[in-house]
Amino acid sequence: MTADPNDQAWRALSERVGEVVAELDARAARRETLGDLVERRPVLGIRRGPVMRRVSSVWRLRELLLDDRGWLYRVGSVIRVAKQPDHYSEQSALAAERRRVQLAALRSGFEVGETVNYGATPIQLSDGLGVDAHPGLEVVGGEVVLHWGAVPGAQAGLGAGSSSALAAYLDDAVALLTGR
Repeated sequence: MTADPNDQAWRALSERVGEVVAELDARAARRETLGDLVERRPVLGIRRGPVMRRVSSVWRLRELLLDDRGWLYRVGSVIRVAKQPDHYSEQSALAAERRRVQLAALRSGFEVGETVNYGATPIQLSDGLGVDAHPGLEVVGGEVVLHWGAVPGAQAGLGAGSSSALAAYLDDAVALLTGR
């Protein structure tokens, strides 16, 4: 039985992600928090506000997040936890939602000034050498490519400009984060 030629691309990406984690850790690069906003059910008909659950510490690599385990996520929403003012004069629904999430984070024990990412989408790198990978990942020309649409570009009609070699993207993002 011959090995799949794409296996090497997946192995190389897995090794590169491990190297990136080690480099960011060694350089003590700035971290942010990955959180999970949990909407609570009403009790006896009384609505309760959401809570923010701490998931892990992550490095922001432009549009991706990377944690200590080497798991990648696409950025969702981001807030900076702030002390809530005594009164509000809301200008928009977006501002009201941001205030609601900030209050949930503050009440859940996050520190004032902490940057919290929530609603991030995990990017499944393949454990089975390509079989179980995220639908936006595929091997092109011997490299794992991340398509910025939901599915690979040819299927989504996104064109060539909507994808990046993931290893090169990680290298660029690490250089920006660490100033190397």
